Amino acid sequence: MHHYLLFALAGFISLGMINPVNSQQTPSKETPLESQDLNEQDRRSIEQVIASYESAFNSQNIETLVSHWSNTGVYSSQTSGKKTTGRAAMRKQFEVLFSSTPSINISLETDSIEFISPNVALEQGRVTVIVEEGQTTQSDYDVVFVKQKNKWLIDRVSETESEVANSNYAQLKKLEWLIGQWTATASGHQIEYTCQWTVNQNFISRKFTVLDASNETIASGLQIIGWDANAKLIRSWLFDSDGGLIKGTWHAGDDQWTVQSVAKFADGGSGSFSGVFQLHENGEHSWKKTNRVIDGQLMPNIESIRSRKK
Repeated sequence: MHHYLLFALAGFISLGMINPVNSQQTPSKETPLESQDLNEQDRRSIEQVIASYESAFNSQNIETLVSHWSNTGVYSSQTSGKKTTGRAAMRKQFEVLFSSTPSINISLETDSIEFISPNVALEQGRVTVIVEEGQTTQSDYDVVFVKQKNKWLIDRVSETESEVANSNYAQLKKLEWLIGQWTATASGHQIEYTCQWTVNQNFISRKFTVLDASNETIASGLQIIGWDANAKLIRSWLFDSDGGLIKGTWHAGDDQWTVQSVAKFADGGSGSFSGVFQLHENGEHSWKKTNRVIDGQLMPNIESIRSRKK
């Protein structure tokens, strides 16, 4: 592809228009259908508790967190050996935690939910804890749920720290609106791209494809977005199928991002531009490009183009 056309499109796409029971085991024929339905209802109720717990923790809603525990609930850390028992003690621990680490967030991932009896269930999973400095701690856990007065409550938690890894998520989470599958139309071309987190959420990767009017692929590539700890800013690097490279620096504004980019084309040419992303309430975003220069020549601006999730 001629680099003039690629640059017009790449400016758009490069800036991101631009998570001990066998699950395969079938229910016994002797299990009543009514019992299966009740188990499924209870499973959904427990999943709702898990989602509510995660949301309450990340919003530091201590009363909601405590309400999900039974009166005699016990949290055990196999790493520190400490135990916390009862709602009053839980409330105190949450107050201390949020006071000392105000930016802490968690992400819960359930591996399995097994019903030990009609009123007791075991959840196994892992929790990822993210703090402001970007350090991520991941722990495996077992949670015993008990059903009291038709409400599922946390009664026992046993947690084992599995690993500690450095993460730049704290610096990159403002770009979480990019995550997902997107589509947009620019200059008569269709652009399809997918953005996702890399391991430990240190980078955002984006794979893109550009299609012409006959639905033929005319360009593709990979973009990496990451945190530059030395410069204290977000940078991006886009590598296209023609051998070109576009470097960008990201700057946050009110409901928008401005990306200053410079390009080196495979044929030795160069260019630069400013891209502006406007975020919309429905989760979509618009993009426009100004101050376009190719091989020293000022080029027309590209007006606002809208990207939509697939």
